[in-house]
Formats: sequence, C-alpha cells, structure tokens
Amino acid sequence: MQRLFLFFYQYRAFIFFILIELLCAWLIVKNNRYQNAAFLNSTNRYAAQMMAATNTVIEFVNLRKVNADLAHENAKLNNLNARLVQQGDSAIPKGYWLDSLVAQRYRFKVAKVINNSTSRTNNYLTLDKGTLDGIKPGMGVVSPEGVVGKIKYCSDHFSNVVSLLHTEMQVSSQIKKNGTFGTARWIGKNAKEIDLLYIPRHVELQKGDTVVTTSYNTIFPEGVMVGTVKNFSLKGDDAFYDINLDLSIDFYRLSYVYIVENLLQTEQDSLERRTLTGLNE
Repeated sequence: MQRLFLFFYQYRAFIFFILIELLCAWLIVKNNRYQNAAFLNSTNRYAAQMMAATNTVIEFVNLRKVNADLAHENAKLNNLNARLVQQGDSAIPKGYWLDSLVAQRYRFKVAKVINNSTSRTNNYLTLDKGTLDGIKPGMGVVSPEGVVGKIKYCSDHFSNVVSLLHTEMQVSSQIKKNGTFGTARWIGKNAKEIDLLYIPRHVELQKGDTVVTTSYNTIFPEGVMVGTVKNFSLKGDDAFYDINLDLSIDFYRLSYVYIVENLLQTEQDSLERRTLTGLNE
C-alpha cells in the first residue's frame, strides 16, 4: 500500500495531466455535435467488433459440445438407417418376409477417440466407453466415413480397438456396382490406403469403384464404406487382381465414432461354430 501511495505521489503531475486531458476530451465531445457523432460511431464500431470476437470465442469453446450432440444425433439416424436398409433391400426376393429382429439387429453407440496410433505396423485406438456402457469385445467400430475397426479389450470405462490399420484386421468387402466379394486388409504401409484381395481376374474394374462391407460381416452392417479403387493390376496368369484402395476414412482426424452392437451376433456365431464342429467330427 505504501508503494502505491509512493507511486501516485511520484507521478502526480503526469496523472493530473492525463485527467485534465480526459476532461477536456469529454467537454469537447459533449458540447460539439460533430465530435459527439464521430465518437459515438467509433464507439459502436469497436463495440460491435468486440462482440463479434467474443461470440467467435464462445462458439469455439462450445464446439466440443456441438460435435458431441451431432454425434449422438447421427447415432440415432444410423440405427434408423440400418433398419430401413434391411427392410428395403431390393435383393430380397418377393414373398420373403424379413424377421423384425433381424431388420433391427444393429444398434449404434457414440464414443470419443481419446488415443489413436497411425504410424505403427499394427495400430490401435482407445475409446471413452467401456463395459459399464454395455461395450463388449468383438463389437465393430465405424465412423460416418466408413469402417474404423473392432473392439479388442474393455475395462469399466475404456475400450481398446484394433484399427483397420492393423495387419491382422480383415473386413469382408464387396465392389458395390457388381457385388463381387473380397477381403480388405492393410499391409502396413500407407495409413490412407488398403488392399482388396481375392477379386477374380474376370471382374471388370475401374478406378474410383466404391468398395463397401458385405452381409457376411457379423460386426458391421452391410454397405459401410471401406474405400474406392485407386489402382489395380494383373500379373501373368494370376487368378486375382492386385487392388489398392483409397481409404474412405481419414485416421489422422478421427474424433467421434460409433460402436456397432449386433444383437444377434452371439446366436449366429454359436450356430456357425456348432456347424464347423460337426463337420470336423
């Protein structure tokens, strides 16, 4: 406090000069119409600029909540879309009635990516949802752009995902325009590309052809984007193409994802294991 008084005492002349200047400026503005109008216009302009800057900051701060709200809304739309796709599949023969549970077997839950690797040979993601949220190993993970991976491990509050950028991750895929089945698998190189295997040489291909998941997946709904054909070639008498895809999803920018729950996966897997066991006996 003593230093403050000392400061004012030491600079009393300068402070008094500033106060007099401010008083003079106020008197000029108050008693002259032109100066008054100019002052008000300038004040309004700067105030508007300050308000605009403040609103920009507020919108940026609230952006995370907006993204989360949009992700939850998209999850609801995904649930509805998966049901409508199953019910409205043009490939279903006339007279065949799709079981209502089968048509609604996929559910989507929103999760946030809190860790993500892209530069390893075998990459993983960590999500902020775990067993307490109903998440289990084996569930699929997608984004609005396409396939992300599969749940590997879960704790109470977190889940570990085997990324599509993992050399052991394989996804049953098909060329959308003709329905030819193959397998999409990453070979550990470019995080923006993936290979499509086992497409027979007689199939007609073009650059830009869309590749999506098939109905043979138990963890992903049919029709989820995988990528588009970038390059393809045939070597000698090879039975299958060498096909390289541009991934539909940018793993460098993942933020929110959807965990896919197949309500009938356990029943289907159990039946198929039983069948395989019987064939081996």
